[in-house]
Amino acid sequence: MRTLFLVILAAVSTYAKQKYKFCAPNSIDDGTCAAIQRGDSQVTCLRVSDDAECAIRLANGEADFGMFSTDALLLTCQYYPNEIVPIFELRHKDKSKQEFEFQSVAVVPADFKPVKSGSTFANLKDAGLCHPGFSKAQWWNDYILKYFERNTYNANCQKDITAIENELENIKSFFGKACRPGDWAAESNFSNALKKKYPELCALCDDTTACKYNNEEKHGHVGALNCLTSGRGKVAYVALEYVRQYFKENETAQYQFLCPDGSLQNLTSNAPCAWVKQPWGAIAARKQLATNLTQDLNSWLGSPTSFAAESWTESLNRVIQEDSIVTDILGSTSLLSYLARGRKDVQLSDVQSCGNVIRWCTMGSLETAKCEWIAKQAIALGIEPKISCWQNNSTFGCFRDIADNRADIMTIDSNYGYIARQAYGLTPILYTEINEETSKNNMIMAVLRKPENDNYTIKNFHQLKGRTACFPEYGGIAWLSFIKVARMNHIFSTDSCDYPGLLDNLLSGACTPGIEDPNRVSHTINSTIVSKLCSVCPHENGIICSLNDDNRYYGDEGALTCLNEGAGDIAFVEIGNIREEKNDFNRYRVLCKNGSLAATTGFNLDKPEHCALSVIVDSEVVVRRNNTEIDTLNTVLSLLKLEDWLGYRVYSSRVLHVYGKFNNTDDLLFKSSTIGLVPATSKIESVLAHKELFSHIDDCTSAGSFVIANVTLITLVVMFFFSMN
Repeated sequence: MRTLFLVILAAVSTYAKQKYKFCAPNSIDDGTCAAIQRGDSQVTCLRVSDDAECAIRLANGEADFGMFSTDALLLTCQYYPNEIVPIFELRHKDKSKQEFEFQSVAVVPADFKPVKSGSTFANLKDAGLCHPGFSKAQWWNDYILKYFERNTYNANCQKDITAIENELENIKSFFGKACRPGDWAAESNFSNALKKKYPELCALCDDTTACKYNNEEKHGHVGALNCLTSGRGKVAYVALEYVRQYFKENETAQYQFLCPDGSLQNLTSNAPCAWVKQPWGAIAARKQLATNLTQDLNSWLGSPTSFAAESWTESLNRVIQEDSIVTDILGSTSLLSYLARGRKDVQLSDVQSCGNVIRWCTMGSLETAKCEWIAKQAIALGIEPKISCWQNNSTFGCFRDIADNRADIMTIDSNYGYIARQAYGLTPILYTEINEETSKNNMIMAVLRKPENDNYTIKNFHQLKGRTACFPEYGGIAWLSFIKVARMNHIFSTDSCDYPGLLDNLLSGACTPGIEDPNRVSHTINSTIVSKLCSVCPHENGIICSLNDDNRYYGDEGALTCLNEGAGDIAFVEIGNIREEKNDFNRYRVLCKNGSLAATTGFNLDKPEHCALSVIVDSEVVVRRNNTEIDTLNTVLSLLKLEDWLGYRVYSSRVLHVYGKFNNTDDLLFKSSTIGLVPATSKIESVLAHKELFSHIDDCTSAGSFVIANVTLITLVVMFFFSMN
């Protein structure tokens, strides 16, 4: 009996000391986490990359609680409406008495009459809209900013204009005139072109040319109220708190709230009829632990004066209540119930939008899951057109799906750029940007073996005639880089588009893994050419020219093996894929793109970019070459807007990182090295070099037809601008 008692006591003691796992994003540094875990702390940090990962960890039982923005709660509710519950509101210290984080309201003059029958908001026809405008520095996203507009008129979608222009057409047709400051599109040139085409939507601004208010205080909300009270517009869509601050007591009778049901309400109302009531962010927890955790947090997050100096509870408080006040949520509630107190649109699946849905081709269940989370978040952010996810199991499968119009876009490694263009008729619309340090690895080098007597038999590219070469793979970036340099140095006798034929005439042999792979070619290559361009590959039970580990010459490391074993006279490799621990770099000498040997051996050159055959971007977003201009422009603008909110931007409030890890996994949808998307008009050196590398194959694959790759975003804008006349 005594033994049983001791076992139970030990179990209870172990349970009592169980530590809660707290989601710690990157904004919480290691020192702070160490302070939270000091001494007898009952909390440990579990590192997460963003709110989405915290939600997944909570649902899987790997984390116990975390801090969530309202947008994060809204997204989490789509997947875990029952597994995760809010237990405390996080109200801003300066607004702790406010029931909601913000409320959006519509204000009209006192003589504004409600409609008795027919369309609820027919009285807004040609009334003129005073809008706060669009700014990356404010909390309101496009969904909130456009909520009033989209819920007062019946949208008419035209197929021959972009989703953004459809929106402007509807606003102009309904409200007549407006002031909508800021960027209407994520690309400034297109936004400026739209403002020239729709001057009516800047007509109520103080500065109609610049399309802005003179008073930009409170992110344009004060300007919008000035627009209303000056009589320029008959309705202003603004935040409730600024209405309270703007109107003095004797002025409130001159204006009233316009409610979502079409009724009117006095500005002095204690319960104003808001269009959107944004609940506060919250501490959310696993449902199984919610009751106990609520009690514990109540004791840990008490008055700051009750904490011992430098205690773990003080550190936890600093993190949770740095800008916020923890407020009890009265009664247990679900995520859905908590959000539905203010938001009528908690479910994000039924939102209608103009423009064809952008179908994103994904590979595998995890990448599809990330795509679906992003697609839901795009709806919550008000981004149009909508995104859907189309799963395949391979890169080439996605190529076929896009080519056959089952999917629309995907991000590809630049190594697939030639294959995508030549074999599947795809073309890039955006390029990925990476940091400068990472870009140093994206260089293609021509590599020679260092002879014992330093007597190099190959000292320029013209001396490659009749030699043998080692390539990582057929159609890859190294293969294409050599062809570009050979064309520039006039080593080929013709400017043919038949690249395998050009190599066949130049070289006596090569290892070009994958040249026999039907996924990589648009037409059958002559068997004699295939035989020669595989002749240098390993001869083990027949020539092995495959794209796998059966071929030890496959890949960048394999190309160096090919060179080291004497099978090839020169190798073409991407240096970022070469591991120094497996290679003595001093055994190699780089043949620079100008045809001279590098001054020293190895790859650590003073200015490697001067010797590299090409310096490339990591990856590119591709679509069908015969995609319509409207669909292409819709896709570009949607992805750039997605970056505004989910990329690495100063003012972004990111629920999940579109370029970062998802569920602790890298390189889903985008390489994790990506820091942004840039259009073809970019002047970034790597983008310019990448475009130059593919310029000839783009010309070759056009075959006289319209090639969207050669129509940059600026060109599309110009075409759009001239279509106005």
